[in-house]
Amino acid sequence: MNTTVRNAYGIALSDLRKCYTAKGILAGRKSKHYSQYWARNSFFASNGALALGDLGQVERNLQLFAANQNKKGAIPNQISQNMKPRYKLLVGSVIDSTALFVITAMEYIRVSGDKRFAAAIFPKAMNAMRFLRSKDRNSDFLIEERVFANWADSVLRFGNVLYTNCCYYKALLEFSNLCNMLGKKKLAATYKRLAFKTKEKINGMFWHGNYYLDWIDFRKHDFFACDGNLLAIWWGIADKEQSQMILNKIKQHQLNSVPLKTNYPSYPIWRIPPTLLPLMEYHYHNGFSWIWLGCLNAMGLNKVGWHNDAKKELKSIAELINKNGTVHEVFDAKGRPIRGLFLKSESPFSWNAGMFVRAVQEVHPNK
Repeated sequence: MNTTVRNAYGIALSDLRKCYTAKGILAGRKSKHYSQYWARNSFFASNGALALGDLGQVERNLQLFAANQNKKGAIPNQISQNMKPRYKLLVGSVIDSTALFVITAMEYIRVSGDKRFAAAIFPKAMNAMRFLRSKDRNSDFLIEERVFANWADSVLRFGNVLYTNCCYYKALLEFSNLCNMLGKKKLAATYKRLAFKTKEKINGMFWHGNYYLDWIDFRKHDFFACDGNLLAIWWGIADKEQSQMILNKIKQHQLNSVPLKTNYPSYPIWRIPPTLLPLMEYHYHNGFSWIWLGCLNAMGLNKVGWHNDAKKELKSIAELINKNGTVHEVFDAKGRPIRGLFLKSESPFSWNAGMFVRAVQEVHPNK
């Protein structure tokens, strides 16, 4: 590992741990908005915490969200510091938080070997899976979602969204693994079969020749979204040949110049709430760059055997971190942290910090 990456790793490690509390993992520390327990932030950040061996922190975070699961089985997308859970912002965004809860729980169990926790969390995971399956309203093995219902909640999309269904597939697979660990062989086989069907459906409906489509409602929408495409590589939905095509697509359109831009091409104006048009928020999920996406790109490159490219990608991210002395949330096209009238890039930002720690450990396993 070179000095640039080593220095950035130290900053990311410190920033991630700054977001730890006695109850869980905060999204950030600076703004009131992010000094809360956001589900997807804390679950993606947990990848770094597990890589560091901070098992107790991940367990506490999982217990926090499990304790606030609602009667339908949904995991709140946010819990305030005064322990008030929220299950809906705008139209609703608890689908990915619920899937990521199951994914993170099994990853914790895999790393820790904690069978006591596995048995205790099983009823919560079972209810979470029932909730997720209820969102497959036409029983076609894909989740249908309403508008503004996933992490990119400033983009007007609905129906079958790639990112969400990648999360759904991984949750199905990990719940099957949990059932297997607990000796529930019949249930494990059922969920493994569901995971296979969902993976088959994603590849059948979303694959567009050299990448996955962004979403499908009444028709297929020909946008390249980095989130779902890179998660498809990381979680094994895409095979090696598909993965290489996706990674080449990113290079072709220079989405990794900062890195990593959210999408190509830009979404049209009418797909972004009109109140955001004069503001920097217009680009928040529509062309701005995120470190966690860059980390997925680096891990994808490493997974297909393009190790030098993976190290180059990681070094590019490290340079951003070192330049600012902290792990920021989001960047503009020139690699500058956003400093708008209403939108200011959060730092430290646990999601990005955790994913950078995880990426470094994957790309530089003998650091």
